[in-house]
Amino acid sequence: MEAVLKLRRFVEPPAPKYEKCEMCGAPMEAAHRHVVDLSNRRLICACRPCYLLFTNRGAAGGRLRSVPQRYVKLPKIDLAEIPVGVVFFIRDSATDRVKAFYPSPAGATESTVSNESWAEMTGTAPQLAALESDVEALLISKNDSWIVPVDACYELVGRIKKTWRGFDGGSDAWREINGFFASLQEAE
Repeated sequence: MEAVLKLRRFVEPPAPKYEKCEMCGAPMEAAHRHVVDLSNRRLICACRPCYLLFTNRGAAGGRLRSVPQRYVKLPKIDLAEIPVGVVFFIRDSATDRVKAFYPSPAGATESTVSNESWAEMTGTAPQLAALESDVEALLISKNDSWIVPVDACYELVGRIKKTWRGFDGGSDAWREINGFFASLQEAE
């Protein structure tokens, strides 16, 4: 009988995996939303009730903000001065500056963007004027430009860190990157 029980694990599907909300400890499904802690610049995994608490900008003194789920395809923004294939831009409300982040196998490398460069990009895509500080990003690849939730950008960084091999990343990394951009089409 013991042998049959050991074999059962190969026949039965595994139980769904649940995570815990980092705010209240409630169980939540693997697919969940995020809240940004602006004081630490950190994403917090949140259950639906906790996520909804912070959709109001004034909640928690404005220190915590829910990450919206807005995906907007933009006209292609060409940035000749950017030497890499993927970059995302986040407006930092604390400094009132726009920062560029370059995903890499070591994480996201940060750089400040001049007000003139940002104004030029906003002129190319007027939708950027509505970009929500801290929780939305402008994501640009060689072929696409998007407004996306900031957690999507960090998902891309994680995929790159996990799969990048050698100097050019290798086929697995580029399959992940291309798959990520294909999934944006579905999210829109």
